[in-house]
Amino acid sequence: MAYIKIFPIKVTAKKALDYITNPDKTDEKLLVSSFGCSPETADLEFSMTREMAKKNGMDKGDNLAFHLIQSFKPGEVDAETAHRLGQQFADEVLKGKYEYVISTHIDKNHIHNHIIFNAASFVDHHKYVSNKRSYHKICRISNRICHENGLATSMPTVEKGKGYKENMEYHRGTSWKAKLRVAVDKAIWSSINYDEFLQKMQLSGYEIRQGKNLSFRAPEQKNFTYMKSLGNYYTEENVRARLEKNRYKTKAPKHLSREARLYINISTYVTTGNREGFERWAKLNNLKEAARTFNYLSENNLLNYDDFQQHISDVENSIKAADQKFEEISAELGTQKLIQKHCDSYRLCRKVIENCKSAQNPKAYRTKHQAEYQLHDSLKKELQDLGVTKIPTSEKIQKRIESLESEQATVICEKQELQKKQKTLGIIQQNFSALLNVPVMQIPVSKAEKIL
Repeated sequence: MAYIKIFPIKVTAKKALDYITNPDKTDEKLLVSSFGCSPETADLEFSMTREMAKKNGMDKGDNLAFHLIQSFKPGEVDAETAHRLGQQFADEVLKGKYEYVISTHIDKNHIHNHIIFNAASFVDHHKYVSNKRSYHKICRISNRICHENGLATSMPTVEKGKGYKENMEYHRGTSWKAKLRVAVDKAIWSSINYDEFLQKMQLSGYEIRQGKNLSFRAPEQKNFTYMKSLGNYYTEENVRARLEKNRYKTKAPKHLSREARLYINISTYVTTGNREGFERWAKLNNLKEAARTFNYLSENNLLNYDDFQQHISDVENSIKAADQKFEEISAELGTQKLIQKHCDSYRLCRKVIENCKSAQNPKAYRTKHQAEYQLHDSLKKELQDLGVTKIPTSEKIQKRIESLESEQATVICEKQELQKKQKTLGIIQQNFSALLNVPVMQIPVSKAEKIL
């Protein structure tokens, strides 16, 4: 179970960074890591990023950094696991846009992580916004990571109106309200009027009580549950509104794609008006869609079922390849933006060092700019770790970033087109057997031409 706290740093980030990297608390700094900066010079790198944000007109607010604490239950995890989960947590929350330093403290009976991250992004120079919405998002990420690693989840999310008992039942999957919401949604989805909705709820095993407020009770439930207690989306007024939308959909079913559409199963539609007219329209619609589907299969040489299945498999593999390519480009793009940030900071430090040549008292100058000298060496090492031995020009890095962003956008478009094609093939696959049974040859040619 990880407990999360976050608060801003408004005065100085160095004191907070010195505190969280204390060797006595972090096993002689073995449990200290960072992203986009060096733990020893993080405060100066944070400041440089904020200065860049200020030059770009993004310096809003007086927050210098944010301090995020992630605490674990005593005995729940060891120090190395806590540190690894903390890094995963920080990476998912900050998405590679903010420098951060993370340390795991083991000086108390409960292991906990301290994460201090810059208030300004080195990627787009936007300031981090901390509010209830972002806090709930952080909590959801923490809960998911804990769940994936077999730890209890306890942090609040955006859901409201749950007491402690119901919240615990919800996580155990025994909440009556959670089960009722699922049953109500399922009944509404397959109904077009209020009476049919109540009938389907009754068939699901729920006892109905209609009075001032509609309520339901499951077979083993002790008390009735009011619909209004499920939230505004489940009030009687909104239920009727959702059912009315279903009625509208049955009168004019929407086609799912241009190339191929689902056949209409007449027996699943119940109309309140002209049933004979609806059936006649549905039969003609099915004939039209059967012809279109056949044309699509014919034009793409997919009339052989094995070839059709192989085509579906090829499209799925292409989507997976596009996903992999997107991840590779995203990783390279993140690396290039990190290099860009380090190079900009390195040039500033280099300028400070070069000015030492014209200083009247070089020794005093070095003492005054000791932090810049330390950062210069740190940045040089980090750039070497990234494979950069010669500092590229700002224009060259920016051109590389723009090229990667263009390539990323192209991959996204390709994936979207493949997903559309996959959706069409999925519809055709559902209708493949039905297509073979459609009596197209029984229709007179003159009528078939009118249909098509």
